[in-house]
Amino acid sequence: MGNVGAVYIGRALTGTRALAVYALILSVWAIGRFAWVAKVFDNFAMVERAGMGASTKFVVYALEHAHLGVQIALLVAAVAFVALIADAVRSLAAPQQHYSF
Repeated sequence: MGNVGAVYIGRALTGTRALAVYALILSVWAIGRFAWVAKVFDNFAMVERAGMGASTKFVVYALEHAHLGVQIALLVAAVAFVALIADAVRSLAAPQQHYSF
């Protein structure tokens, strides 16, 4: 029975859901290493007072002028987040199996 448990745990740790979680965690960590996130939020708070148009311009400008590593990490984080949301929606929409003992 121990082998069955090991195989089950191995499959759970290497499944697509787990890989998406790993990618999301690593990309958020990479964004924190590549960019000074606190300064980005401070600058955004100052720009936000000017309205929605200024906020949109700030986000577009920040994404265009970010380092390539930050852009790649943001892309990986976005894809992993969308994959996890899609997986959650799919699992909530699937009919639940109820076992009676």
